Amino acid sequence: MSYVVFLRGINLGKKNKVDMKSLKALFEEMGFLNVRTYIQTGNVMVDHIAYDEQQLETLLKQTYGFDIPVTYRSKGELEAIQHHDFFSKENVYIMFLKEQMTMEQLDLLETVVEDEFTVLDFKTILINLSKNYHQTKYTNTFFEKKLQLVSTARNRNTVNKILMKM
Repeated sequence: MSYVVFLRGINLGKKNKVDMKSLKALFEEMGFLNVRTYIQTGNVMVDHIAYDEQQLETLLKQTYGFDIPVTYRSKGELEAIQHHDFFSKENVYIMFLKEQMTMEQLDLLETVVEDEFTVLDFKTILINLSKNYHQTKYTNTFFEKKLQLVSTARNRNTVNKILMKM
């Protein structure tokens, strides 16, 4: 089965630089199979999970010297997102949560988020932004602060391209 490993917060501006060739080589050395990367923001596709998320985060910190939160999603999970009616909306972003949110956290989002959104499996938020990502307040940081959960954001195009590479 194919998976994508989403790395949070790498290669954004001048901070947290990670060379994709070295990242691919590291994953191969760790025993991940058929390793491929897509763009510089931390999308690594693999055909086998060699470590759990916590173990991988520890190894990444040892290698690169800073915390790199990760979350896994299977090809099937990405396909379910892609086939959801909400995915076809105009300006969709997907927030991949590291842990499941609670009903209380979902209730909070419903009171503070004005843009249209839906939640899948309590671990994935699809939001149709009324403004572009760099103008909206509903960024990954917004969701992390409100939910007190680590997450990473990808746009619809990126999710589609990742699925094509899986």
